Amino acid sequence: MLFGQPQFLPLLALASLPLLIHLLARRQRKIVKFSMTRFLQEVAQQTQGRKWLRELLLLLLRTGSIFFALLTLLRPYAPVPLPLPPAPTSIAIVLDNSLSMQGKEQNDRIWFERALKWCEQAMENLPAEIALLAADNASEPICDFTEDLQQRLKAIKGVRPTFKALDLTPALQTADNLLARLPSAVKKVVVVTDLQSEPFRSLNFPSLKNPVLVVDVKSSEGIGNVRLNAKLQLPLDPNTDGSIICQLENLSAQKMNGTIVALASGKPFTRTKISLQPQTQVDITLPLPSWVLESSDEKGLVQVEVRWHSELDILSWDDFLRFAFKSPKQIRAINAVREGRQFVDAALRATNISPVATANFQNADVVITSPPTNPKMAQSLAEWVRQGRVALIVSDSFVSPFWSMVGVSTKRVEQGEKLRVQWVDEINPILKGLGASLQAVRAQPSLSFQEGQRNLKTLASLSDGTPFLVEFTFGLGRCFILTTSLNPQRTTLIYSPAFVPLLYRLVRFATHGQELSAIEAESKPKATPKNSTVVPKSESDFRLPTRKEVEGKLSRIGGAIVSTKLSPNSLLSETKLRDLTNLSLLLALFCLLTETALTLLWWRRIR
Repeated sequence: MLFGQPQFLPLLALASLPLLIHLLARRQRKIVKFSMTRFLQEVAQQTQGRKWLRELLLLLLRTGSIFFALLTLLRPYAPVPLPLPPAPTSIAIVLDNSLSMQGKEQNDRIWFERALKWCEQAMENLPAEIALLAADNASEPICDFTEDLQQRLKAIKGVRPTFKALDLTPALQTADNLLARLPSAVKKVVVVTDLQSEPFRSLNFPSLKNPVLVVDVKSSEGIGNVRLNAKLQLPLDPNTDGSIICQLENLSAQKMNGTIVALASGKPFTRTKISLQPQTQVDITLPLPSWVLESSDEKGLVQVEVRWHSELDILSWDDFLRFAFKSPKQIRAINAVREGRQFVDAALRATNISPVATANFQNADVVITSPPTNPKMAQSLAEWVRQGRVALIVSDSFVSPFWSMVGVSTKRVEQGEKLRVQWVDEINPILKGLGASLQAVRAQPSLSFQEGQRNLKTLASLSDGTPFLVEFTFGLGRCFILTTSLNPQRTTLIYSPAFVPLLYRLVRFATHGQELSAIEAESKPKATPKNSTVVPKSESDFRLPTRKEVEGKLSRIGGAIVSTKLSPNSLLSETKLRDLTNLSLLLALFCLLTETALTLLWWRRIR
């Protein structure tokens, strides 16, 4: 026998009250001597047996009325063959809606859709109170315990798949706590999952008070999945090819064969077949032709997509990456240089970039400017850089509020003779191959920098050690500072063969950098200029414990595992336990009424 409210079990001791009262009420008989007692003794002997039976029957009825009344409070359930209502059943369903549940086996439904279908069947057919919890909202149920079918179905239709890597442990604990507050005879936690999330991955299950039934949405254990990651190496020189470095990782126990395809604006331009052994990684480099960099859309963006295709791959969301960057011919470059503006304009036009003369930086891809002397303009430029943009500052003036706004300490350089560029950092991709040409340049710097500033990096210096070209970071962006003006009287840089390629590389680097890579995000993969995302790697990993291992671990904690192919009715059929609450109440009333009736009857006879 089970009790729905076992906390009231100690109250059963109150059923002994009638017996205690009976024992305490008995008095010691006094013997009184009286003559001629023969006839009285005969009458007493005739009535003594019937009186004892009457007292015993009344005592049993009083004890029974209290006992069955208390039993009603305990809500007893027992497997008795009587036409009584079934014992109440409560089920807490935890639905896994992590990213991996969007997997799909060959010629089959998506796992999340299969999970929803199974949950709908359970809610429509099971004679139980059902609560529904989604793994991404583990703190409270989407639908609390109810027998209202419409409310159940509405709740299940409101659950959406996510792109998150989720741990089901908090949802399991919440479901267990919800069941603990109910007086139901049968309680069960049901988890509908693909066994990819915790705690099934590590088999480190939390301690639960109620049994767990795991419903595996996978049709078989032989599944394969390959995760694609890639980065674009973009050229900084015109008419130069780039490359796509792809990383394919087989995160399953199956051998995978497939094809990797690169597309520009939806049209494939390269394709390669790949074979991956179980749990291995392959790196491959694909060409990125220069014509792809010019295939822009109406917004001037080039869309490059890399995609992996295999019929055996179960998760499609980790099979592609997209990148977006500005086409070189569509770059919006603002030229706000005070001295030598015409030289900058000529250099940009020579590389098919049309310069824009405006003080509005907000819509610019790159800004080439002198240090602003206007505080408002300086603030606007500093904020623009801080948001992740790149600017080239041509120092034709020492005085500017911009330097203090970006946290750079400068110092004035006294005018003297022009100094030759002595050192060039050719490891930097912007300066690679330009060292010899730049070392022939002479310049008279307008400013220098205080020592000890960690965010400054010298890329080229003059013969006396004064920086010639400096890079510094501010917020999410950065600036390149040319410490001299472009006045022909101050520098020969404008006549150098390195001037045009240097300016072009700076513009290209400022627009999209040299390398584009993707970062993990718990959202749908997307691509914006300088920002590409890919789904979490943990959701791509299907190197999981076998179903037999999961089943063995569950059996130790009173759980079980089944497949969605089995109907919910066959798994959670109506319990054989019957609810004895109403029967106990009827028996308590019967004992009370019978005891009352017999007491009145015998009392009248005595009178």
